[in-house]
Parts: sequence; structure tokens; C-alpha cells
Amino acid sequence: MNFSTLSPALGELSTNWLRLFAETCELLTATAQVVKVRTTRLVMAGPLPNERDRTEFSLMSREKSEAVTESIQAMGSGFVSLGMDLAMATSKHIWATSAAAGDLASSRSATQWLERQAALIKVAAASPANPLKLASSTTRLVQESLAPIHGRATANAKRLGVL
Repeated sequence: MNFSTLSPALGELSTNWLRLFAETCELLTATAQVVKVRTTRLVMAGPLPNERDRTEFSLMSREKSEAVTESIQAMGSGFVSLGMDLAMATSKHIWATSAAAGDLASSRSATQWLERQAALIKVAAASPANPLKLASSTTRLVQESLAPIHGRATANAKRLGVL
């Protein structure tokens, strides 16, 4: 594998990691700000919160459970999809490798044998288990899994006027 074949996969991985890093920083900033505002409201409300505070506190619990549920569902379906894609690509690769090996075995001349051997090596080298592609896919999966939590945290920070 040379640099030209690594470059697109490496570029995609770098882009995905940077996007995940930026979204995680935004999530953590929003979360810290929302926790600060809500904790202050909780302390200020005391043992008898008013209707507005009770609504906000109720919203906190519901939003957290909804976001976690959506995040777990996104992660589960993402892993299933990733597994299916990898299984399909591996299956296609096995069939292509088998066909190329069969062609090599049925060669009728030295020239044909050399050409088919080169074809088999090319097919065998194109493994679907490219670590850079797998890392990039996993990074996208983490982004999709955190999206519900990120969305709620940033929306709350905007709604509460702290972001």
C-alpha cells in the first residue's frame, strides 16, 4: 500500500476526528454551562420550587433519558450496520479471491499464469479490513451516537442563554 492509496483514507479519518473533537468540545462546554445554570436554579429554588423551576427540573430528567435512549439506539444500529458492511465486503472479497485463484489454477501458459498471478495478488491486497477505513467508520459512529446528547446540550445552553 503506497501513500496515494493511504491519502484519501487518512484525509477522511483526519477530518472525522477533527469534527468529533470539535463537537465533543462544544458538547462539554454546553454541558458545563447548563449544569451551572440548573444547579444555581436548584439551589435558589430551595425546598419549594416555583412552577417554572419544577418544569425545568422535570425537563432535565426527561431530556436526559430521551437523549441516552436515542444515543444507545444510534450506537446499536451503527454497530450492526458497520458489521453488516464489513461482512458484505469480506464476503465479496473472498469470492473475488477464490475466482482469481481458480483462474490462476486453470492457466494454460506461463504468460497466462503470470498475468493471473498478478491479478490474484492485486485482489488479495485489496482487503476490506483497511484499518484507516475502519477507524474512520468508527469515528463517524461515535459522532452519530453522541449527536442526540450534543443536540440536547447545545439546545439547552442556547435556550438558557449561556451559549
